[in-house]
Amino acid sequence: MLTDYVIRVENVTYYYPNASKPALDSVSFKLRRGEILAILGPTGAGKTTLAYCLNGTIPHFITGGRLIGDIIVCGLNTKENPIRVLAQKVSLVFDNPEIQMFGLSVFECIAFGPTNLSLSKDEIIRRVKFAIEACKLKGLEYRNPSELSYGEKQSVAIASALAMTPEVLVLDEATAILDPTSRMRIYNTIYDIAKKHNMAAILIAQETGEVLPISDKVIVLNNGRIELEGSPHEILSEYNKLKNIGLRIPQVAELYYRLGQKGIITRTVGAPITIEEAYKIISSTLISRKGLLEKYNASLKDYSRGKKGKGKVIIRLENVHFMYPKGVKALNGVDLEIYEGEFIALTGPNGAGKTTLAKHLNGLLKPALGKVIVFGEDTKEKSVSYLSRKVGYVYQNPDLMFFNPTVRDELKYGPMNLGIPLNEINRRIEKVSKKLRLEEYLDYSPSSLPRGVKKRVALASILTMDPDVIVVDEPTTGQDWLESIQIMNILKELNREGKTVIVISHDMELIAMYANRIIIMSYGTILKDGSPRETLTDIDILNKASLRPPQITELFIKLSKLGMPKHVLTVDEAYDIMMKYCK
Repeated sequence: MLTDYVIRVENVTYYYPNASKPALDSVSFKLRRGEILAILGPTGAGKTTLAYCLNGTIPHFITGGRLIGDIIVCGLNTKENPIRVLAQKVSLVFDNPEIQMFGLSVFECIAFGPTNLSLSKDEIIRRVKFAIEACKLKGLEYRNPSELSYGEKQSVAIASALAMTPEVLVLDEATAILDPTSRMRIYNTIYDIAKKHNMAAILIAQETGEVLPISDKVIVLNNGRIELEGSPHEILSEYNKLKNIGLRIPQVAELYYRLGQKGIITRTVGAPITIEEAYKIISSTLISRKGLLEKYNASLKDYSRGKKGKGKVIIRLENVHFMYPKGVKALNGVDLEIYEGEFIALTGPNGAGKTTLAKHLNGLLKPALGKVIVFGEDTKEKSVSYLSRKVGYVYQNPDLMFFNPTVRDELKYGPMNLGIPLNEINRRIEKVSKKLRLEEYLDYSPSSLPRGVKKRVALASILTMDPDVIVVDEPTTGQDWLESIQIMNILKELNREGKTVIVISHDMELIAMYANRIIIMSYGTILKDGSPRETLTDIDILNKASLRPPQITELFIKLSKLGMPKHVLTVDEAYDIMMKYCK
């Protein structure tokens, strides 16, 4: 029946004002109540534009463009109904929580929407309590949003949307900055609500390994057009096309296809999406062959890319405590040594103290108790401008770093304040903008750029200052898979050139690929500090920190009972092991 469809997108094409090329081009699809649709695609594919169309932001708020075709949501044509009407049907959550806070406390923010629906007090409280529980915000109800970590703020934004009990929920990269456990909790909650209460959900995300298992349908957008459409298994069967588009493919599916290309696995079934599906396929391959050789029970060769503690100590934290106003304790006796030339990943749950610790490294924050020694100098005795010569910090939210009219001016500002000659500044701008693919944006306003490009501009503004230590908070947020790899490759190249690199990230797959040391934090303390192989296979510690190992690591931990090594971090390692064994 026609009424079964809660969303009908009918041959939609959209041009932004003054644009000659459409952001969306002849897009059509339908979604039933209770269905979950994953929308995948590279940066610039048109995903966010489509989200804007679904709740009427286009054409009612973003005006002056040209919208062709029709979007019918809950029986309402978005062209003919104002946002205030559509907002009662569609809840939309974006990747920037700062623009979604409407209250002086977490409770007020979540209650804002239901209150505007004129619901009873009891119903508002019931909805708020449900959303707080679903998004793991218990204990933060009366905190001011400004006191929360960025990830905690995003959880509040998602909770605010859930409290509206919408007929359609759209998340546009809204879980990207959450820790893995929080992300899965949100997805599982959405799945339960969709199936029990006939809510339709659209998940725009890069985390294919987490989104695909709960999705009924998948659309792949590329250059504004629908490139692929089908079930998750049908989409993954287009392996080569997905690779060419540049999408992140679940690690277990990647391994499956690479082994299939070599004839190690007979591809008679669809590519696995989950660890359970992959285990069933690969374990049957192992069992079908004769017993494992002793060498496959031996330690895996060292892929750990170096060990901590080599070189000289350049930063030292001694019993560092820090407390925010109103008694929020963010660091609780942290002792840490950072060595010259390391590539460190700092990870842990949202609100663990990671960003707080990072801001101590260049004096943005000063310890309430203890010492931070940077290149032999106590940060309490030095200014931020002085310390920034040695330690550059890229904010999680790049908008907080911009206050110049153009990208070129942003890249020039730091080195000018350091007294660098203009010809040298221009040389640095040219080199860095080329490295980060920013040449075409140099004369743009930073605030007008897509979030992924803003992140690169923020990094570039630090690189033109040429500090010895580069700290990047969530470097790949807002980037597609190819862009994420490119950013991490740039950081790795800087590391090879002698820079000490510290990244704060929840992307366990990228951490496993690039870091040579991982520091896991929780509740303002360090839970574990070691090599990737030591930390990412310590399941007890990961569970305490609301983290999960990379998908391929989880698979090989499960396969270890059949004789496979369990300390496997990447698809390349898994592929090498399987090829050696099967030969």
